[in-house]
Amino acid sequence: MASPPVNNTQHSKIPDFYCCYLLQSICKSQSFYIGSTPNPVRRLRQHNGILTRGGACRTKRAGTRPWQMILVVHGFPSKVAALQFEHAWQHSYKTHYIEDVSRVVKNKTGGRSIHHKLATVRLLLGHVYFQHMGLTVEFFNHQTRQIWNQNKFRAQEASSHNVSTVPNALDIPDVSSSESIDLFANANLALVETFYGGHVKIYQTKCKIYKERLTFGQIACEICDTTFDYTSDDLEKKPLVGFCPSESCNFVSHLRCLHRYFTDDVQLLTNRQILVPRTGKCPNCSTVISWKDVVTYSTAMKASYGSNSEMAA
Repeated sequence: MASPPVNNTQHSKIPDFYCCYLLQSICKSQSFYIGSTPNPVRRLRQHNGILTRGGACRTKRAGTRPWQMILVVHGFPSKVAALQFEHAWQHSYKTHYIEDVSRVVKNKTGGRSIHHKLATVRLLLGHVYFQHMGLTVEFFNHQTRQIWNQNKFRAQEASSHNVSTVPNALDIPDVSSSESIDLFANANLALVETFYGGHVKIYQTKCKIYKERLTFGQIACEICDTTFDYTSDDLEKKPLVGFCPSESCNFVSHLRCLHRYFTDDVQLLTNRQILVPRTGKCPNCSTVISWKDVVTYSTAMKASYGSNSEMAA
């Protein structure tokens, strides 16, 4: 079965980072807030009043500040997908992404505990729509991760996502004094800064590497052998392209060719036809590649350098 063509003219740049997050009040541990953002550092500072503009009315209520960010779900292919996850998480009692028989929150006023919040994440990750996104659940707090592992409601989930805890994650906060509360809040903010900064650095580094490779001029697709040229003024010569992320491999091809290669490989191995692969092996070095990551950098290159203007060297 021939793979569907990848449109080179009508596409959206995949955000370098977008997440849904769960806040917990440090002083009132039964108070939570669910949100989404492309920048969790800025958003946490807004919620805690460090930045005066932004934030949410609910996180400004007396006695709830400061908040700690206890987990994020990231890896969404678009802002829309993240907002859909956020809305479903906030309205788990009625979202169509959770079957009625599986719901742990039955009505609008229920589901206020952290067990309900985490079980809902598990259930959403198990829906076929979110399964294909290869999302990651990242914890900033050991206690929250332990509650996740406990899985009080025995919520079923898919195995297509990653779960991890950041280095130096925090534990239960000391709320005996305003000083200890502030120290804990600052430590949590520092964890979020390190986490987000690491993702941004990786993204920017890879974009720089791929841009430099595209400045070479005419490059042959390593699957179909036809050429493209991001230094040209001709838009037809600037298709979506895919790279191998391995530092020791210089593989590059049309995105559509790599898509066909990945889907054909799945069909050969499993006798199943799929539209969107999750991973595939580099045709050159056999490195396992995340399809989502390939498309992320492909759309970034196209959005940044696929216009009429020539690439800056």
